Amino acid sequence: MSDLDAYRSLFVAESRENLEGIVSNLLILEKGTDSHAIDEIFRSAHSLKGMSASMGFMHMEEICHALEDVLSQIRSGGLEVTQSLIDDLLGGADDIELMIDEIEAGGDGQLEHKDQRVKSLKCWLLPGEKKSEVVKPASHIPKATKPDSSGLTGDMYEGPAYEQDYGTGCLWYSLSFSLADNVDNKNLRGMLILQNLESIGEIISSSPERNVIEDDENFSGDVNLEFRTNAGTAAIETILGVSDIKSQIITGLTKPEDESSSLPTPLKKGVRYEIHVEISPSVDSRNLRSMLLLQNLEAIGTISDISPKREIIEDSNSYNGVMDVLLSTAEPKEKILTLLTGSDIKFHSVKEEELEDLKASEDVPDISESISLPGSRTPSTGKVEKKREVKNIRVDIDRLDHMMNLVEDLVINRGRLEQIAQQYSIKELDETLNMVGRSVSDLQVMMMDIRMIPLNHIFNRFPRTVRDIASKEGKEVEFVVEGGDTELDRSVMDGLNDPLLHLIRNALDHGIEPPEVRTANGKSPKGRLKLSAARDKDNVIIVIEDDGGGMDVDKIKNKALERGLITEEIAASISDQDAFDLLFQPGFSTAEKITDISGRGVGLDVVRTIIASLQGTIKLESILGQGSKFELVLPPTMAIVMVMMIRINGKRCAIPITNVAEVASLAAFPIQNIGNGEGLLMRDEIIVLYRLDDMFGRSKSEEVIVVLQNGNRKGAIIADLIEGQQEVVIKPLSKFVGTCDGVSGVTIPGDGEVVPVIDVKAVLREGGQKTGRKSGGVRVKKMINNVVADGNLVISEQQADELRELGNIGAAHAATTLSTILGTMIQIRVPEIILVGLANLRNYLDDEIAALTVFKIQGQIKGEGYLILHIPEASIIPLTNIMIGLTETDREIDDMDRSAINEIGNIMSSSFLDACATLLNIIMIPSPPSMVIDMPHAALESIIATQEINENVDEVVLFKTELTCATHEIKANIILLPSKPLLAEIFARMDNVIATSG
Repeated sequence: MSDLDAYRSLFVAESRENLEGIVSNLLILEKGTDSHAIDEIFRSAHSLKGMSASMGFMHMEEICHALEDVLSQIRSGGLEVTQSLIDDLLGGADDIELMIDEIEAGGDGQLEHKDQRVKSLKCWLLPGEKKSEVVKPASHIPKATKPDSSGLTGDMYEGPAYEQDYGTGCLWYSLSFSLADNVDNKNLRGMLILQNLESIGEIISSSPERNVIEDDENFSGDVNLEFRTNAGTAAIETILGVSDIKSQIITGLTKPEDESSSLPTPLKKGVRYEIHVEISPSVDSRNLRSMLLLQNLEAIGTISDISPKREIIEDSNSYNGVMDVLLSTAEPKEKILTLLTGSDIKFHSVKEEELEDLKASEDVPDISESISLPGSRTPSTGKVEKKREVKNIRVDIDRLDHMMNLVEDLVINRGRLEQIAQQYSIKELDETLNMVGRSVSDLQVMMMDIRMIPLNHIFNRFPRTVRDIASKEGKEVEFVVEGGDTELDRSVMDGLNDPLLHLIRNALDHGIEPPEVRTANGKSPKGRLKLSAARDKDNVIIVIEDDGGGMDVDKIKNKALERGLITEEIAASISDQDAFDLLFQPGFSTAEKITDISGRGVGLDVVRTIIASLQGTIKLESILGQGSKFELVLPPTMAIVMVMMIRINGKRCAIPITNVAEVASLAAFPIQNIGNGEGLLMRDEIIVLYRLDDMFGRSKSEEVIVVLQNGNRKGAIIADLIEGQQEVVIKPLSKFVGTCDGVSGVTIPGDGEVVPVIDVKAVLREGGQKTGRKSGGVRVKKMINNVVADGNLVISEQQADELRELGNIGAAHAATTLSTILGTMIQIRVPEIILVGLANLRNYLDDEIAALTVFKIQGQIKGEGYLILHIPEASIIPLTNIMIGLTETDREIDDMDRSAINEIGNIMSSSFLDACATLLNIIMIPSPPSMVIDMPHAALESIIATQEINENVDEVVLFKTELTCATHEIKANIILLPSKPLLAEIFARMDNVIATSG
């Protein structure tokens, strides 16, 4: 499929929408000057011009350009809006519609008379041209088609769409026809045939007279006519070839009409009439009779307004037979009254209004200079509307989300009904549920398909990004995109743009080398960056691959050693893949410098967090000197999945079936001690056992092994029993609940119980709980609630929970305050809390310049303490820009920034100390701030010395903090620096709270 074909349907839908806007606003403009209507027409025409030019439909582009030129003159006041001008503009709109139809059918949007239409429109721009009326263009007469031979020989209600033209080439004919005996209303049928003939020519004489054909009850149905037209014999045969005519004779005259005599008679004076008509209720078809009357009136003049609208009169069942018509004509009033006589018209009135004299010399067209435009609009000839099926509609995304929620409810209720059917064994209910189940499944699949969006919607944004960054960095890059037609659910797509953008920037900034470096290394000076997507079974795989310098494993290990993340023994033993995983640690970077574009490793933890929130995984492969490859594995949708229901310690939980590798009996594979942990030997493969005691407690009935798999990593958990598989709706955890390690969401099966869904990636990544919990407190490297104890103080699990709650409440208060002040949504989260000895604090703070805002804790407390807001240098300018409303990032820190940091510090410190006061029933308030910008470890030592804390400080509480807004994600730290007495009082009050609540 070519790019043109891929976007053709979208182009047609957008073009029709713009065209409807042009036509509707032209009709508004015709009633009087309306600046809003002019602006809307101009906007729609401009959009059409741009779209058609980008798609290569140049004929449409030229006509839209001509429309713009005319509209520009109208907007500037240089051109008066007249009916003739509107007719010409509507003619241009009709031509655009013809081209859209051809494009929709697969054509190239060519218009035979494009040059003539453009010339006709541009005539309005020539100086000295008459702008009040335009010459009616001579019509193009299409070939008439033969009647359909299938037996449906015609429709009496609608004649062929020929434009009238009594000019050159007219031939005279003698016509005779007789209506069939079974025709119910011969008067009406006879008048319809006359109207259809007049649509292609002129009736010179009629026998019997027209009034006899129309009203005489004794009309026999035999008619003889003298008729002239230039449409040809085939056109006449088409009109007379209907089933209501039993016989016809057409005799053609060979002598053509004298062309000079066919010119319209000059009009000496014009009168506008307000006509009110009420069709008698006894008439069978008031719609048909009213349309017939309108055709008769249009034959003698111009209808400028009809109430109600023509389409209502023609087709609506609600039409009551009453209409008002505004007619301009040079015919006498008596002619109009003649048309309004008849037994089927209950009441009529005609009011006249005199118009300006029409000069015959100006209104008679010059045949030699007239422009013949097929499809030209004239006041007396209505446009024949096409019946078009609506193929595209626009639906607000919120409606789709609501529909998806309803489908999810159906899936849940279907599960409930299936449980009831199993419980009571009702045969009829089972049969009905089978049919309902199929319908719900079909509806579910259809809704999922509707929500699926091609990845091109975000892939197409990146070529410009690659070009700009490559140009800025002085690099030559070939950017290749493949698999953009692969589809993902909208909920997955929404969170994918930022991670992909970050990885692409990384590849451009730190992956692909400058041309001179590549040439020296024997590579092509132009680097290659490839973004691809493909379906693999139940997943979508997205790959970002470059042929740059690759990753230096030794450099990664050395940096990890400096940070204290690994020991020398571990560095010597870990694999390259495990070393690459270190790059996803928060704040880890091997870059020599951090640029405004990216930093290899800086932000990769955020990328992995976002991908994990989408139920996906990310993997890095790299070869030094050859390039790097990031592989993202994502589910096509997160809404409805198949899970395995199990019970652990009597509590039910769900595991996505795609993460279940195997189920086996524990009796067949006994648990074995492996080092400090436990494992299973299954078919010569050692599988580590992960116990979920922190989540469900230790089970007393362990019978089943469930082997979990995520990518290449495997692990096993022990369950009481397997309940079976079920299709469920997974809902994310509420923001009021927060995050919970090991749980990706919740689901509600048919019995209404809220069931947690196991996050297999988190279980295998963090290692679960491999050993049993000892009584009392324990010193652990990482606890289930993200509180790290890395000091001499031993804390209980309940105390860790209280610390976690304190951090969450403080962050929520600070986010609310900042959002209110700044008028934008600010989110603050505390992903990790670390209780660490002061000597080891440097292991958790980057050794780079930072701003530290210091607040002394005051109130009813024992001892002394300080609360410090630590902002790394890279986060200072982005954070202060949010406060002071700037966007420039390449600038020095000034007094305004210092003031903003102090203000943020006041808000953050007050919020966290308020949380302490709320939870611990203690009064704690911050003092006025002092600030220092320095290396953090030197600054902390200086703070402790200069603030003259009398008691020693052994333990520090570090709240890792992430602040997110629409444009930035900023990392900072809140450091609680308490003296020993203050720390003891805080934990004593925690124990009181735990005892009271327990």
